[in-house]
Amino acid sequence: MKITIHRGNQIGGCITTIEHDGCKIIIDLGSNLPGSKEKELTKEDIDSITSGANAILYTHYHGDHTGLHHLIDPNIPQFIGAGAKEVMLCKYNALNAHNDYSAQIKSTKDMRPYKVSEPIEFKGCDKIKVTPYLVSHSAFDAYMFKIECDNIKILHTGDFRQHGYIGKRLFDVLKIYIKDVDILITEGTMLGRSQETVLHENDIKSNTIAVLKEHKYVFALCSSTDIDRLASFHDACKQIGRTFFVDEYQQEVLNVFSKYSGKHSNLFKFDKTFKLIDFGAPKVVTVLKSTGFLMPIRSSMLPTVKSMMSVYNDENPWLIYSMWSGYAEEGKSYTNNDILKIRQLFNNNILDGTKDGFHTSGHADIATLEEVCKIVNPKIGVIPIHKDKNTKYDMSGVSNYKIFTSSEKVSDNLDIIFLNSQGKGAKL
Repeated sequence: MKITIHRGNQIGGCITTIEHDGCKIIIDLGSNLPGSKEKELTKEDIDSITSGANAILYTHYHGDHTGLHHLIDPNIPQFIGAGAKEVMLCKYNALNAHNDYSAQIKSTKDMRPYKVSEPIEFKGCDKIKVTPYLVSHSAFDAYMFKIECDNIKILHTGDFRQHGYIGKRLFDVLKIYIKDVDILITEGTMLGRSQETVLHENDIKSNTIAVLKEHKYVFALCSSTDIDRLASFHDACKQIGRTFFVDEYQQEVLNVFSKYSGKHSNLFKFDKTFKLIDFGAPKVVTVLKSTGFLMPIRSSMLPTVKSMMSVYNDENPWLIYSMWSGYAEEGKSYTNNDILKIRQLFNNNILDGTKDGFHTSGHADIATLEEVCKIVNPKIGVIPIHKDKNTKYDMSGVSNYKIFTSSEKVSDNLDIIFLNSQGKGAKL
């Protein structure tokens, strides 16, 4: 068996290749995060990585895991969760109104859906068995993969956490369906952010309820595809009697969430929304000035927010900033100027992310990473990916496990290879 980690020492753009007995699968094929200084893969790089692949599997729909999917040879089948596929189509159809995203739309439509707890079937590849299991993440319909190759069992966690609404299932899934493994391939995003406060989504909902009791008009700058965060805001509105006000694109995404997750929990049934058609129409103004509202917004919505603030001006509006703080830091590599412009509209009326209790990471904290290691007890070792370059996988709770951070010939039957952004790495 050969396990190749491409761009493992960065957050975003990680690619894992597993080859065994003539079979080859790839897990995630993402682009670099916006603002990243790392060199992006070329079409030639992608062709080289995917050559001979039986399948490409995506853990979830975030661009740093799927962003290169439209550059793949169409003869290579690509797999993703059914709900995740629909969210991707919502996004690309919206973007296509402004630029040409026809290649992304076609590639996404061709993706094959897999189902939770059901092994994925690959044509011409019966030596590798992959079973997906649902995890909590800041993306809806996200999965980890159990990979079985003859006598070797691998767990690829994808991006995951325990502090989301379905995160309480994590340890039970590991104990019942995964059990001991030989190799654990796990994300390590939070290893470099140990000082960052990790809240449960329930805490964010409670904090939002308190804000809605105090303020009539609230805008929430957040991810339009984070089901947990949107559920927190939606449920807070239901409890207080505020209107949950959304634009057409956001409503389409919520409809997907309701379709797949609403049947399992009322928390994910987005049935009390008010879709923006004409926010200045007299009847709409009368309703919203009476009830007040919370409106999820995106960084591209600056003109809409400015216009709404000129209409709903009988009280000062407030902004909940519910995203990673790095996007709002001036002069940084990941700074988002559109976010800075929206924040400027609200002066000091901003409830700020993690600091004020309105954001939490989509990734596992260190205590959760330690517990996952203990439960699956990786016999050969741990391969950390999706982490900052200088972050060390140094945790007291996993000191007895071998950590692979560079290329190594483990045995006559197993090679682990790390490649950097230029496809170079230590030779075995």
